[in-house]
Amino acid sequence: MKRRLFLTARQANLVLEVAMVTVIASGLVTWLVPISSTRVVTVSHGIIGLFVVAVAPFKARGSVRAGLKRKAPTRAISIAFALTVIGAVVAGITHSSGVLFSTGMWSPLWIHLLLGLLAIPFLGWHVWSRPVRPKPTDLNRRGVITASVGGAVAAVVLGTQEVVLDATGARGGDRAATGSIEISSFDPTGMPRVSWFDDQRPSDVTSIGWPLRIDGAAVNVVNDLQPLTRPVQACLDCTGGWFSVQDWDVVPLSELIEVNETARSVRVRSSTGYARLFPIEALDELFLATGYGGEPLEIGHGAPVRLVAPNRRGFNWVKWVREVELSDRPAWLQSPLPLS
Repeated sequence: MKRRLFLTARQANLVLEVAMVTVIASGLVTWLVPISSTRVVTVSHGIIGLFVVAVAPFKARGSVRAGLKRKAPTRAISIAFALTVIGAVVAGITHSSGVLFSTGMWSPLWIHLLLGLLAIPFLGWHVWSRPVRPKPTDLNRRGVITASVGGAVAAVVLGTQEVVLDATGARGGDRAATGSIEISSFDPTGMPRVSWFDDQRPSDVTSIGWPLRIDGAAVNVVNDLQPLTRPVQACLDCTGGWFSVQDWDVVPLSELIEVNETARSVRVRSSTGYARLFPIEALDELFLATGYGGEPLEIGHGAPVRLVAPNRRGFNWVKWVREVELSDRPAWLQSPLPLS
């Protein structure tokens, strides 16, 4: 008699717990690594997410069904956990397909993110309330084969989705390595005007007299900065799930600031108080922009001057820059993701 693929309740729990930790971690890592290095992480994130779907039936057939039958007191929490994971997967697929695309807090990608973060306390509760210590017997032949087949199925499903999206010309077929979808490239007026969480645009924006200071010296944006600009093509890839390529009118920071022996980073601060640190070695890769395509920046895009940071995610592109200064603090000491 042929043996069917099977995972015991213990194995299903262990596999899903590891998969959940990995899929959450990989999703966050896509925000932190350079854009040029994200494809492997993004693809892995998608495969592991679909792997959770592939393995879930073994969980449902085992401990979930038993818990529902005996009407366990915690079944409501378990159901909420399951619905959170299902919602995150559906929202992720919706974003990646491009069938329903929008920007802002209630876009499919942000719903995917919020549900993913909501799953963390549920996962912690599950591990704490149902501690399962791995045993050598958990790595039996049938379990390993079943988990491997689940991973292969997830990879095939993700690959098939990409082929179908590309063949049909769907919006999601042109996604960047980060998973972001293109919007309004070389058309600045159509580019979204979003900021990191609660970083609100200032109301007193004017190019003339804008209080910009570079390494302690006052700089006039119109008279001192604009005559030095040159076009640089760069892609703004937002964590909101979109990217836009523009010809930015910029001045390299390396031409505006003189590095001293004690400097370990450069700090760029917005008029809102928002700030990011960058390694001093990256100075040649950072630019101050006063416009795009020969036109001045719009206020929603950071006018009168903003940072352009190619190969870094959008939360590093500081808007409404008022101060650029050298720092003896290493950039890695700051929070990987801004807290405000």
